[in-house]
Amino acid sequence: MTDVPKLIIVDEHEIVRDGIASLIAESECARVVGTASDGYTAIKHCRSLEPDMVLMDLGIIRPSGMETFRKIRSVRPETKIVIYSSDSEKTDIFSLLAASAAGFIPKQAKGSDFVNAIRCASLGYVCIPSEFMEEFSALRKNATKTGNVYGLSLREMEILEACVSGARTKEIADRLDISVRTVETHRNSIYRKTSCHSISDLIEVAARLQIVEEQVLN
Repeated sequence: MTDVPKLIIVDEHEIVRDGIASLIAESECARVVGTASDGYTAIKHCRSLEPDMVLMDLGIIRPSGMETFRKIRSVRPETKIVIYSSDSEKTDIFSLLAASAAGFIPKQAKGSDFVNAIRCASLGYVCIPSEFMEEFSALRKNATKTGNVYGLSLREMEILEACVSGARTKEIADRLDISVRTVETHRNSIYRKTSCHSISDLIEVAARLQIVEEQVLN
């Protein structure tokens, strides 16, 4: 068991954490050294327990799964992170894989799929269900074609353009016929995906995307 990777399981539901831990123990593909129900606990465990791998539900909160992923990568870049989710946007998953996630599994997958994903990650491979590959391929082609290297959705691109033009949240919501809260959610996602912290940062990103797009088209 000395060569078996140390694993942390992150899921808000105790019954899910316990179920996955049992599968892992039975398969002996990893050794569970800790579990967490939220992002802050997961980050704390990564600092203190120094796991080789993290198996994480992207739907966790405090902070969000995307932010927790980013912080764990910052705290322990050598730790491999396998993510799973039931309803996340494909662009989010594509962005995480581009940011060196060690694999993705639908939350509805079989227990053996979780075990296989961990085994793949321990061997240095990335596990992605075959049914997702066509969609990921399309996303990659779109990112290359438009210069959208950040994996922004079409709606996020619209909101980014509106933000850098100086439009206020209510104005953007009215223009796109969506709620103010939806605009705020997309804007937060844009900041997260691009690692921006201010409107001036977003202006630089928008300019960079435009430059890349012009280069591709020319």
